[in-house]
Amino acid sequence: MSGHLAQGIRWDLSDLYTSIQDPKIASDLKEAEVMALDLESRYKPRFEKADGSLSSWMPVFLKDYKTLVTLMTRLGVFAHLSFAAETHDPALGAFLQKIQVALTDIQTHLLFFEVRWNKLDKTLAEQCLADPALSADRHFLEKLRCYTDHTLSEGEEKIMAVKANTSSQAFARLFDEVVNRIPFFIEQNGKKTKKTEGEILALLHSPERLLRKTASESLAEGLKNNTHLLTYIFNMILADHRDSLKLRHFKHPMDAMNLSNEIDLESVRDLIAAVKEAYPLAARYYRLKRGLLGLDKLYDYDRYAALPGKEEALDFKKCRDIILAGYYGFSGEAGKIAERFFTERWIDAEVREGKQGGGFCCQTTPDLHPYILVNYTGTVRDVMTVAHELGHGLHQVLSQKAGILESSAPLTMAETASVFGEMLIFDQLFDNEKDPGNRLALLCGKIDDNFSTVFRQVAMTDFELSAHESGLKEGELSSEVISDLWMRANAAMYGDSVTLTENYRHGWKYIPHFIHSPFYCYAYAFAQLFVLSLYAEYRKNKTAFVPRYLEMLSLGGSKKPGEIAAVGGIDIHRPGFWRSGLQFLEEMVARAETLASKE
Repeated sequence: MSGHLAQGIRWDLSDLYTSIQDPKIASDLKEAEVMALDLESRYKPRFEKADGSLSSWMPVFLKDYKTLVTLMTRLGVFAHLSFAAETHDPALGAFLQKIQVALTDIQTHLLFFEVRWNKLDKTLAEQCLADPALSADRHFLEKLRCYTDHTLSEGEEKIMAVKANTSSQAFARLFDEVVNRIPFFIEQNGKKTKKTEGEILALLHSPERLLRKTASESLAEGLKNNTHLLTYIFNMILADHRDSLKLRHFKHPMDAMNLSNEIDLESVRDLIAAVKEAYPLAARYYRLKRGLLGLDKLYDYDRYAALPGKEEALDFKKCRDIILAGYYGFSGEAGKIAERFFTERWIDAEVREGKQGGGFCCQTTPDLHPYILVNYTGTVRDVMTVAHELGHGLHQVLSQKAGILESSAPLTMAETASVFGEMLIFDQLFDNEKDPGNRLALLCGKIDDNFSTVFRQVAMTDFELSAHESGLKEGELSSEVISDLWMRANAAMYGDSVTLTENYRHGWKYIPHFIHSPFYCYAYAFAQLFVLSLYAEYRKNKTAFVPRYLEMLSLGGSKKPGEIAAVGGIDIHRPGFWRSGLQFLEEMVARAETLASKE
């Protein structure tokens, strides 16, 4: 597939700032600093001597606080997006670092709020939370109180914030720069062609086995050449995480992420156990796929191979038409929101050297709009990726009414609309396809993605947990030890259905979630299984479901995950809940087996 099918599709960041030289950046930084100092001087003494009058001035404080957070978010998002679009540009890297340092300095003047709020007497805090004047921000304040046992003194919190710029955040930036600069080469027709990481990963879905194998070798070679640095970065992230656990009195490596996701460790363990119990389903499917591909052995580079079919290269206009038809078919409101991303240049889709790999949707502020980054190469899978990120975009636009402090859903809920959007577009493509072979190819492609989202993400969580636990016992880990842990976690999922090659040992080295957000991955499995149950509700009664679904998205992060799910008619705390989503996956595999038997 071509990397030029979205040529020229670049986002317009001018709603944020015109460029990194925009004089408004300096004035906004100055304004934010003045506002932070003013809030600190006026309210820090009040929090220190808080009494029964707290609820009388807290709404005024929060109003000013939200204005400042909005301004700081705008600055941070612009720096992040500018760098993501051109990670090889030293000026943009320097700009990102400058903004991060400046925002951290400003943030240190606001730390008194979270620290003092969490140190408040429980009775006084509960009285304040019960005041109707704080109803719009109640959940935000309640979430902060969850960190009471893990909040340090104000001075210590300032040190933690400042040092993050030269520890975890610095290594995350270095990781992005290293991975996005690795040259990958593919030899075709006697000529070596340079590819981006996104293009190499796309080739692993090719129906041509030699091309998949070559792409796998190229990926491994590029990562292998950077093993020392990538291993060191990973170890520093592990070490930084260990230090944070100790300083903040967390007992388990996943505790911090679980608290952020508003989910308890036992629920995460139940999710992981349910998925691992279903690993035989993954093996069953890959054995089916091995037969469909006519292979004696299914190697790791064969897992996502497209089945023989008539897949044509889809330019970005065709992608847009497919997706908008699906979103408008679901809801006029959803369709209008999705269309704005295309018409108002909120998407960066072209493939180019130095651009961040993968895809994401970046939330901005309630008065603006999100931005989407994808690397579009024209495959059906890329269409699904755009549909996925547009689901995030829909979610984020609808949740703007919840405000700057409540609009971001926890990760467990944040993937809801994205996965749902993929399902919408898949159903549309599948229903419109009449050729039996193409229908089977589409279905297997969707199973590939679902299994990657559920089984592979749990395997990655298993690997990540074993790496953190090994680091706690042994300290810095060698690349060989990390690769052994990676292979062990993946082998448990595939069993004897997939033969893992030596090249696969490098697979952990390019996963950004391990670096940017430790223990992010289980949220994908959570969301996928949750959405499969949600989608079943949609199929039962589409008319009644749509308004409930849109309402659920509009809540953002203003309620707990269980309460948000209940709006959509789902009880995530029901015993055996995860198995209902896994049953949906089993039905998809059975459907593929039936279609395959007719081939």
